[in-house]
Amino acid sequence: MSGYANGANLSEVSLHDWAAYEEASTDDNWTVKEGYGTLVASHATSLNVRLSTLVTRIDHSGHRIKLDTPAGTIEADHVIVCVPTTVLAKSQIVFDPPLPDKHAAAADLPLGLADKVFLLVDRPEWPTNAHLVGNPYSACTASHRLSPFGWPIVESFFGGDCAEMLEDRDAARFAIDALVGLLGSDWRKRFTPLAATRWRHEPNIGGSYSHARIGRAGQRAVLAASVDGRIHFAGEACHSFDFSTAHGAYETGVAAARAVIGEPATIA
Repeated sequence: MSGYANGANLSEVSLHDWAAYEEASTDDNWTVKEGYGTLVASHATSLNVRLSTLVTRIDHSGHRIKLDTPAGTIEADHVIVCVPTTVLAKSQIVFDPPLPDKHAAAADLPLGLADKVFLLVDRPEWPTNAHLVGNPYSACTASHRLSPFGWPIVESFFGGDCAEMLEDRDAARFAIDALVGLLGSDWRKRFTPLAATRWRHEPNIGGSYSHARIGRAGQRAVLAASVDGRIHFAGEACHSFDFSTAHGAYETGVAAARAVIGEPATIA
């Protein structure tokens, strides 16, 4: 269960952090037919977005903030830093003057791992949004969502150590073996692998979503705090209870934007 919820084993997760998430969570878990990527990208259709332009240094020693990128140096009055905690923990962005508290907070909020495998199904025999769970007595098992939106696919979900192990193995074969064990051997020829995520190997991300190490739940507030009213931080790891979610990341982004323009920046 912790592998799915936190992307990590319970022995690596702050109980206070998880309790904050559980207390705030509801039974609503909505998906987007067009995909979350489409949802996020649609919010920026009117903006001048530059991709593949990594910020490597943020110089906030002077009146104007200077950001070093492969395309040159950008100057700004305010900066919103919204990157995975792995980027800050590894100092892939250098701050001048240094911000050691930010790097330490990011290191205390590492990214766990949750991956998905998508399989095409020949003649599915279940209702839309049906669900199967693999062997509950195994530490490496999957949760299978059957025919989301009525599509002839299976979405298999792995978390924690199981996902870590399968990133370097054939996760699709593992998912098919598990489904055959649940449905019968005749089903093997009816599954065709479509796609799989490998978040640990994704450049400049290196994981799925954050969890607080034991005794480090308070580091979310440290990571989220603005610096000199000019450098602001956002992202799921900055939310005190809706971390690991798209809506939690969105709320911290709105709060940071409001801080930039001088409006009250509160998170419900």
